[in-house]
Amino acid sequence: MTVNQKNLDIIGNNLLNSETAGYRAARLEYSAFELQMVALGSSVRQTALGDGAGSPIVTIDSQKTLFQSGTIESTDRKLDVAINGEGFFNVTGEDGTTYLTRNGGFDLDTEGYLVLPGAGRVLGSNGYIKASRSDVQISYDGTVSSSSGAILGKILITSPADYSTLERTESGMFTSDGDAPLSTGYQLTQSSLEKSNANLNVELTNLVAAQRAFQSCSSALSAIDTIDRRAAQMIAAV
Repeated sequence: MTVNQKNLDIIGNNLLNSETAGYRAARLEYSAFELQMVALGSSVRQTALGDGAGSPIVTIDSQKTLFQSGTIESTDRKLDVAINGEGFFNVTGEDGTTYLTRNGGFDLDTEGYLVLPGAGRVLGSNGYIKASRSDVQISYDGTVSSSSGAILGKILITSPADYSTLERTESGMFTSDGDAPLSTGYQLTQSSLEKSNANLNVELTNLVAAQRAFQSCSSALSAIDTIDRRAAQMIAAV
């Protein structure tokens, strides 16, 4: 029941963020309970349960992120930017941590710096980018220019060598254990946003399956409770 509840939470989060720009859907990965015990160094003897084909008891192994790209949609904002290809935007949070995200729905803070609202300032190749005005031009390589043609900076795009090393945060952004190298396999598209890669049809199908699995476990637990109560009553009667 715990595993299925966690799965329902993850699927629900995917559905909730289906309209969040750059969001990456997640999946729950399972592992047989006995294998987890062995991995933890337990001396528990591996015994097949049920029909002998293997243990039906599962536990949470890890949460996997799907990094496939989402579709790119045009917007009417010049500060909206989409990454076509590999890589992430780099945003410095209030705690000083550098977060990686595909969400390019940028804005300007009170000082005129390019920011991702609610997350932090956008990093450029030479520090933060002060745009001052929203009528900027952003080229395919990330160069930000004013309306007069003055170069204001270049948006930093990095791509970790191994995506499995990325740590997902509660906000849906990522942190990296090490320095992520500069990405070269990308093009930026101004006045566009990358949509979430969460497929509503797939998520709804998974939701129904997870709900049924949870209900089955709940029904089984109720049946066990009923048997235990009857057994206790019979023992008491004796």
